[in-house]
Parts: sequence; structure tokens; C-alpha cells
Amino acid sequence: MRNIKDLIQDEHFKLLTFLITSARGCVDEPHLYGPLRLVDAASKLIKIMKQEGKTVDELDRILAMIEEKKHLVMYDEKEFIKFLDELVAELVKIVKSA
Repeated sequence: MRNIKDLIQDEHFKLLTFLITSARGCVDEPHLYGPLRLVDAASKLIKIMKQEGKTVDELDRILAMIEEKKHLVMYDEKEFIKFLDELVAELVKIVKSA
């Protein structure tokens, strides 16, 4: 078994920590921060997948979209929701191409 120091440095553990603390934060935050945190977690997961050689170009496109548009939630809720719809459409393309 790994030691705690190794665990804390592990990218999977960092994502787990982000998810749990985000869940707590969502209790008191504005309602659209939940989707923002989920999209941010998706970004982190894609980055982990990249490090492990488990990604494809289509996921790189999704990552770029997330990094470019995730902050829309701060100033344009309608555009943020449209962006979420675009992400879903990109995932559908990936699944349909399989």
C-alpha cells in the first residue's frame, strides 16, 4: 500500500478531493456553480486521462472548450447553459463515432 504522502500527490486523489469539497461548496453557492464545478472536474479528469495516455483528439477539443468557456457562468448564464449543451453534443459525436 502507498503511504499518505504518495496518496496526496496522486492525481486521482486530487480529483476525489476536488469532488468532495465541491459537493460541500455547492450547498451554499449559487445554483449554477454546481454545473461549473462538474465541468471543472471533467477538465481535471481529461487531464488525468491525457497523462495516462487514455485520451483522443476529440477529448482534447472538449478540454479546450471547457478551458475557454467555463467562466461564462460568472457573467452570462444563458451562454454558459448553451456551452453545456455544446459539450453534450461533442460527447454524443464521440459516442456515435464508435
